[in-house]
Amino acid sequence: MNPRRSASADAARLFLILLVLLAFALRIYQLDFQSLWRDEMDAIRFSRRDLSGLLPLFVRPGHNGPLYYLILHFWTRLVGDTEFGVRFLSLVCGVLAVPLIFKLGRQWMGWSGSLVATLLCTTSPFLIWYSQEGKMYALLLLLSMASTYVYLVALERPRVYLWVSYLAIMAASMYVHLLSVLLVPFHLCLFLVTWPRYRTALRMWLVAFLILALPYVPLARWEVPLLFSPFATGHQFYRLHEVLNILLFAFSLNAAPYWSLVPITLFVFLLLAGMFLYTRTDTSVESNGVRRVLEERQESISLSLYLFLPVVLVFLISLGMPIFTDRYLITVVPAYLLLLSCGLVAVRQRSRALAMACFAVVLVSNIYVVSLQGHSPIKSDFRSAAEYVRQDGRGDLMMFLIPHGRGVFVYYYGPSFRWAEPPYTNGGMASEDVGRAMDEATAGHEMVWLVVSEEELWDSRGLVREWFQSHGDLLRRSRFARVDVYLYSLQRPDDFSATEVS
Repeated sequence: MNPRRSASADAARLFLILLVLLAFALRIYQLDFQSLWRDEMDAIRFSRRDLSGLLPLFVRPGHNGPLYYLILHFWTRLVGDTEFGVRFLSLVCGVLAVPLIFKLGRQWMGWSGSLVATLLCTTSPFLIWYSQEGKMYALLLLLSMASTYVYLVALERPRVYLWVSYLAIMAASMYVHLLSVLLVPFHLCLFLVTWPRYRTALRMWLVAFLILALPYVPLARWEVPLLFSPFATGHQFYRLHEVLNILLFAFSLNAAPYWSLVPITLFVFLLLAGMFLYTRTDTSVESNGVRRVLEERQESISLSLYLFLPVVLVFLISLGMPIFTDRYLITVVPAYLLLLSCGLVAVRQRSRALAMACFAVVLVSNIYVVSLQGHSPIKSDFRSAAEYVRQDGRGDLMMFLIPHGRGVFVYYYGPSFRWAEPPYTNGGMASEDVGRAMDEATAGHEMVWLVVSEEELWDSRGLVREWFQSHGDLLRRSRFARVDVYLYSLQRPDDFSATEVS
């Protein structure tokens, strides 16, 4: 081997190790700063079940992520179900994704471009956020990247053990999150647009995709009928351009989507440069016509399919049943980062100074948003809400809008309080019926706490709060991140006439 090339490879490996260490530091810093929110509490609640309560979830209709809950079950037996312990599992997955994006990048670009993508992955606010959340998304990211990488290697070197590994990873990912199956159409299209590059793998490819349908059958048995049913998911419908806009801001700036148009404009510029200007300089093309274009742009076409095909499929499904939210598409973030890296390489081929300036702005933007995420309460702050109620010490009944927040409140406050569920009004419940339900729920109670978070999912017309305003005196009110806390006196005694607002 050329000594200079060997030294460069050693330097790249050292840099990769440093990036992994940096990724760990960025993800463990302030790991438990944000309060748990209801989705994380759901994961903890499932993980607390014994195996007889967890294993049936693999075949029970309507359950997403049973494999993650099973893994979390054993994980929390080892480390406990504290905020830090639950989220550390996601941290491990998020850190492992960093060297994996380097390996994935090497399938489409050179050393330098892959290292740039790895640095973008290391500092990505979106990926750091979900590496610090006690849900399945960091594991979903890791499995999706692993399946794509193993798939590409299996196409290059058709070996049975590689195809078995691919099938096992894809099967696991389907039981970590339902929408991981949307990577399969990308994998199919990738084989077709690169034909005849991988024709030696055709037989094993056909067998693998026939077998891949088997682990999906139990899911398809209830997913397909559900898709054509009138079931309401609770997700808002977004038009395609709105979906793309949300993903652009989420993948780029996450917790600070509108703090400046300069970074987002730069992200768009680099994305377009990666899609339309990037070409590898270490390959030769001998074909003509359309085949020549496909071969010249094979990397950018493949990565564009990786990024956009699952997004379009989610949009098409949402035409009948809205399911879109940005975190469900964490599987395409590697493609986004790799295309940004391709864009930086394409700019560097034309102007080294401009490429360095672009890279610097992207890194500064990433670090700024990561710092913001680590020092500003963003998730529903039930931790502070519970402490506020505990310190006050009054009130003999708790009501939660939405009731799903009660589990998180119990996590921080403890179970020693009486509670009642407010009526669900989004189904068209009349105000008179709401009044009767509230009278019954609060009967015999003098002071009632109302904890409000994501009220629009339960009572979008505000009828419950309207009832409190007309039937009681507001004694205390405090607002935390995504959680409002009110203490009402329903007896209106004179000694509670003053209202304290903080």
